[in-house]
Amino acid sequence: MIPEKFKYKLFGRFKGRKKSYLLSSNDFKKYLINKDTNIHPKNYNILDIGSGSGENAVYLSFIHPHAKIITCELFEDGNINLSNEIIKKSIDNIKLFQGNVLEFLDFIKKSKIFNEIWILFPDPWPKERHHKRRLLNINFLELIYSYLKDEGRIFIATDSQTYIQLILSIIHKVRDYFNWENQRLEEWDYENLDLPETKFFKKAKKSNRKTMFFQLKKI
Repeated sequence: MIPEKFKYKLFGRFKGRKKSYLLSSNDFKKYLINKDTNIHPKNYNILDIGSGSGENAVYLSFIHPHAKIITCELFEDGNINLSNEIIKKSIDNIKLFQGNVLEFLDFIKKSKIFNEIWILFPDPWPKERHHKRRLLNINFLELIYSYLKDEGRIFIATDSQTYIQLILSIIHKVRDYFNWENQRLEEWDYENLDLPETKFFKKAKKSNRKTMFFQLKKI
């Protein structure tokens, strides 16, 4: 059960404009996690938080063909788009959770379950009065620590300068729990790494914003 201090209000839309090329809402539901979905701790399990249109999940499904990949995304259009990719590419190792990541963690009720947790381009909530809505903070990293297997890893990417500063501050404060593996400056540059070009990465690149990447390993 997620402690009450982690409960928070959800912001933003759940659905976008209808797109004729997308599956219907009912069709994509067969790819959603349900109570019968088995996330076994002995498997190689990956959680993709805020998976968007699913570019990273598809990338992960090919480099980890034997892993179980779970995506967690509020936005229905993104989940439907990912379902289309699952069909087109005949992917069989991705399951979707439509909802907030805290709801998902409460749903699975298991600790030490994930080998990797990916958080690419979380909403930066750029206005200062909205910073409290940001996903990443010390409490959240302490929470997902318990869901990582021993020596499990967290991967984070953002193009927001203020978010980068916040992440660096958080990394310093959780150094007793996580080892920051890519501390050299040249290892921060998302563009120089073998990572998927997601929609948000392309937007950042088009606007000449540098995307920074962080890799943490559970101690």
